[in-house]
Amino acid sequence: MGDWVYEFAGCPETGDFQQIASEGEPGEVVFHGRPGSPGIVYGYVRDSIDHTMMVARYRWVASGDPTTVAPAVLQVSAELPPTPGSSQ
Repeated sequence: MGDWVYEFAGCPETGDFQQIASEGEPGEVVFHGRPGSPGIVYGYVRDSIDHTMMVARYRWVASGDPTTVAPAVLQVSAELPPTPGSSQ
């Protein structure tokens, strides 16, 4: 199995960017720590996944303290229909 491309969009602080990961199938949510700012995270939910191209697209939900970002991201994730192409 090859590497996955994660595409992140919508965060006003980071702009859109891509990241390569050699993990298994990408999850429904992703949290990134803010470089140089311990304790601050960016939270994203998965919008789509392409198993053929191995690309997962995520959109930004919230930034800030993990105790507020995590619940916001998980709530949005729970409200979304299953991601097209997901194995779930």
